[in-house]
Amino acid sequence: MTNINTSTLSTQSMSKNSSASSSLTTDDFYQLMVAQFKNQDPTNPTDSGDYLNQMIQMAVIEAIDTINTTSITSYAASLVGKEVTVAESDSKGNISEVAGVVTATGTYSGEQIIIIDGKSYKLSQIMAIGRLESAESSGE
Repeated sequence: MTNINTSTLSTQSMSKNSSASSSLTTDDFYQLMVAQFKNQDPTNPTDSGDYLNQMIQMAVIEAIDTINTTSITSYAASLVGKEVTVAESDSKGNISEVAGVVTATGTYSGEQIIIIDGKSYKLSQIMAIGRLESAESSGE
């Protein structure tokens, strides 16, 4: 593959993207493709099939990401009305178990959450669907 001259990419877009996240977006991908077009060796140009393959791979990655996001959202929605046990940590790092019925779900700071008794919890805090015997009842 050809070398990409990073000076052709705008400094503003690079700093914007690096401060937002460490992953590449579709816009970043297309900027890199344009840079590849601009900086390819004219005596040995890259096969257009390679570019097409890259575009197809990017489309597949986007589709998988969409499916993953939809699955997580559907899973969280399926918990509404069900009793779950979640792990909760205090400021000292002590972990306790809280059991309650999921009343709502949503997204906060790009992460899926569930609501139990007016308090939000991340999906990763779920310990069990149902009440663990050691869980304190937050609803009683």
